[in-house]
Parts: sequence; C-alpha cells; structure tokens
Amino acid sequence: MGGSVDFAADVQEATPAPSPSAGPLAAPGGMGAGELLRAMHDDSSRGISVPKPFSEPILLLEQIHVAGTSHVKGIEAIASRLSRGMRLRLERDVANRYDSWAIRVMDGEGRRLGWLPADRNEVIARLMDGGKSVYAEVTCVDRRDEWTMIGIEVFLDD
Repeated sequence: MGGSVDFAADVQEATPAPSPSAGPLAAPGGMGAGELLRAMHDDSSRGISVPKPFSEPILLLEQIHVAGTSHVKGIEAIASRLSRGMRLRLERDVANRYDSWAIRVMDGEGRRLGWLPADRNEVIARLMDGGKSVYAEVTCVDRRDEWTMIGIEVFLDD
C-alpha cells in the first residue's frame, strides 16, 4: 500500500471543459456569479438588463412631503413638470453635515427637489446603505403661500 493517488488530477480529468455551445448562459470573460448578477440587474448601460422575477414594490412611507423645497432655486419651475405617479430618484447624502441619514429627492433629470424629512429617513437610509433599491413617487404638487409642497410615497423595490 505504499503508492499515492493524485485525486486532483483525477478531478481535473473528470471535469469537462466549457462547451463552446454554452452560449449566453456562460459567464463572459471568467466573470464570477456575483459579477454576472450585478451586470444583469445593473441600471447602467454597461450590462445586460434582466428584470428581477416576481419583483413587487413595497410601500415604506405613505403621504409625506419633500423637505427643504424652499431652499431649492427654481423649485416652482421644476415642480411644474412633476405629475402624480412620476418616479423620483433617492440618493444618500452621507456628507450632509446636518443629518447623517440625509437622503436627497431627485427628479428624472437629476435636479434636486429637496430631502426626505429628517424624522422619517433613518430606516430608508439604512436600507439604501445595505444595497436595497428604494425610490419615491409623486402623489401631489401644491403651492401654499411661498412654499412648494411636493407629496411623495417611498417604495422598496424588492
């Protein structure tokens, strides 16, 4: 019983080489599974776009108002282009010196509308920091004296 067996060599021989006919299911360029999934679900134009199966939005915050609209230059003109149901982008503002949980509310063209209210943003910020996809939808736009009120609801896309 003095001989040794090279199991690694046996496994290499038994492992089939990738088939050239594997087509689009094969990970391109030696890409790992995580990288492939990110490319499939990435919103940028550099990857392929495959919708998440059974994706259902979850309502997180109902009927809140965007804070700080009175500090946004030209908010009246920006708000006049908003309509009920319009999707808005939420962006973490980790460098905000007044609120470490700050979240900017942006329109579809990348213009800031304001922020999520400070008393409602911590859970949303934690979800975003954890990589979750969160967005807002316009519920109403109203002008009250000198204040442009933008009503929104916040959703988790899970």
